[in-house]
Amino acid sequence: MEFFSLVEPHLRRVNSMLEEQLLTGNELIENVAQYLLVASGKRLRPALVLLSGQFGSELPAARQEKLVQVATAVEMIHMATLVHDDIIDDAVLRRGMPAVRSQFSDTVAVLAGDFLFALAFRLFSSTGDLAIVDIAARVVHVMCVGEIHQSMDHGQIATEDAYWRRIEAKTGFFLETSCRLGAIATGVPERIETLLGGYGHHIGLAYQVVDDLLDWLASPETLGKAVGEDVAAGVYTLPIIYALQQDRVGYQVQKILSGPHPETQVEELRHLLEKSGALQYAKSRAGYHIDQALDKCRQLPGGPAQRALEELAEFVLAREF
Repeated sequence: MEFFSLVEPHLRRVNSMLEEQLLTGNELIENVAQYLLVASGKRLRPALVLLSGQFGSELPAARQEKLVQVATAVEMIHMATLVHDDIIDDAVLRRGMPAVRSQFSDTVAVLAGDFLFALAFRLFSSTGDLAIVDIAARVVHVMCVGEIHQSMDHGQIATEDAYWRRIEAKTGFFLETSCRLGAIATGVPERIETLLGGYGHHIGLAYQVVDDLLDWLASPETLGKAVGEDVAAGVYTLPIIYALQQDRVGYQVQKILSGPHPETQVEELRHLLEKSGALQYAKSRAGYHIDQALDKCRQLPGGPAQRALEELAEFVLAREF
């Protein structure tokens, strides 16, 4: 992805640091670690940390290393949440590969997630910056509370307001925090930090809505998991919530969802979502948040980092994986 090219050397250092931290000499942990390094995805969150850090003054070697440490720790938190989410959701696949819980066991997956959280906070604390440790702890707290609420709502039809609150906790605040952490690590002025945080917040909301759309639109091969998996897990996202409110199809959608095996009627549900305009509605809401992110981005100082953030926003809306 070209918009990462500005921070590509730092991203390579993040990958190296991940390997250094995860290769402990314990055979089981190393097997899990190598598996996670392959399956953990696009490195979006550390890239946001690194790009946000480019708005600081010229970075001496010590500050560059601090920025890489923070970006690495952010990716560790992301990896930990993925491992734990797969246990909660009984997921079999993660990005087209068996989830850690499938490849090893639920017990190993729980411990692997805990191990990653511990490593992340050791890295955060090694920066010697209490503000970084504080905001990192806050994001884990917010995500955990959001996950608890999602678990309590399992199988229930949420309101649209509840959906937005859930994804703000799950993704919006995490990407906002990723941007803020990069800014704090490099001494970015407070006004710029606030703009970057707002950008990350809206990118996070759009990213999650598009993710929920892809659950219906992408092929299993592209998506790396079964289409309609959210319904199978009892998680009802924006397209379902919108369709249920439409007179023409709401009753039919409700009938399928309340049946014994809604996951076997994914094609019928997808047809109803298209018929109701739910997929287009979700796309438009994602587009709204991309517009909000771009508005924040255009108030940032011009230059390569600002252009990279603009390109990243456009990718989030257009992505197919």
